[in-house]
Amino acid sequence: MSVFVTDGNLRSTLAVVRSLGHAGITVGVGDVRKKSLAGSSKYCREPLVHPSPTHDPLGFQRFLLQELAPRGYRFLLATSDLTIQLVAPLRQALAPQVRLLVEDEVRLRLVQDKSALLRLAQSENVEVPRFVCTADREEILRFAASVGYPVVIKPRCSRLWNDGQWRAGAVQYAASPEELLTRWEESHRSIPVPMVQERIEGEGRGVFLCMWNGEVKAAFCHRRLREKPPWGGVSVLSESMPLELDIVERSARLLRAAGWSGPAMVEYKMDPRDGKPKLMEINARYWGSLQLAISSGVDFPLLHYRLAQGEDPPAQLDYRQGVRCRWLLGDLDALFIRLRAPKEKHGLLRDRRSRLRVCAEFSRFRERALCYDVFSADDPKPGWLECEQYLQENLSNLWRKVAPGKEKLS
Repeated sequence: MSVFVTDGNLRSTLAVVRSLGHAGITVGVGDVRKKSLAGSSKYCREPLVHPSPTHDPLGFQRFLLQELAPRGYRFLLATSDLTIQLVAPLRQALAPQVRLLVEDEVRLRLVQDKSALLRLAQSENVEVPRFVCTADREEILRFAASVGYPVVIKPRCSRLWNDGQWRAGAVQYAASPEELLTRWEESHRSIPVPMVQERIEGEGRGVFLCMWNGEVKAAFCHRRLREKPPWGGVSVLSESMPLELDIVERSARLLRAAGWSGPAMVEYKMDPRDGKPKLMEINARYWGSLQLAISSGVDFPLLHYRLAQGEDPPAQLDYRQGVRCRWLLGDLDALFIRLRAPKEKHGLLRDRRSRLRVCAEFSRFRERALCYDVFSADDPKPGWLECEQYLQENLSNLWRKVAPGKEKLS
């Protein structure tokens, strides 16, 4: 049986392809470019170039409808928020030749809308940060004054089709009423009515789950050790930790309430004020640190595939603890950001380590139970390709900064 996976340049897609390919499953990879991380893996049967989901969503959908079944693919897995939204409506059109490994549109909308998700969580007695989701500016200011600055401005979803194009939302912080209104308006123009949320300063926790017919088929807990940017963002160094049964139980309860089947990452922040985990969001897709779970012994992609095949494998709840997984180039970016962090970021950073210590910790390239999510001796091409892309991107950014100055001199 063959599986076609979208978003070939994502680290999560690379982890999926390595997992399924290592198990002997034929995997194809799609991306908008000829070379992608997952497409360059030795476990990829064929890398396919398709129209851009961002700029030509209808062309992307036509490609899937026209190409997958004739090429022998029987399963389709989308791995980004955007492609999942485009793939979900194709369920009936692709059936019965191609089956989707994503949830239906109704459940996707529920878990991808952060304000709706937090309200559902409250109804299930899952603690959440205090938040407000309204267009009333006075109410927003009153809320911010009650919880204290800085506050978080968070779009209701990461991607939304708005005014004939995909709009991307980004988390922002505001340290004053003036900054709050300005940044709220900016966010509102992209994705209407963003949330304003109190800031939780505690450690990030994540639980990976695979739900199937209301049953927990796999669970995995990790903690973030370093993030990009350092004051809160994507994980660049993470570590497996013992199952926190309380977090697993409340996460499963929430996903059952949403009627969810399949993989999901439920994110929390540990609130130092009361010691309780507060729900941040659900990633209704495979996540960037997927390789950590696989390297620790919980192979979510293979389990997901077997469940979709109609098998009933035993639940996977046991794994190695203390395994660390590192996104090296993301960690390098985080180091540069940390070293250049301006004074106005210090209120968000809360990091008392010296620059020397930060550099020393970054330099620990070989440790017991440390793995890398892109670099692999068994499958080296994706790592070399990522280095090439990283250099090209940074040299291009440098040239854009230098070129205007050269034009002025001439």
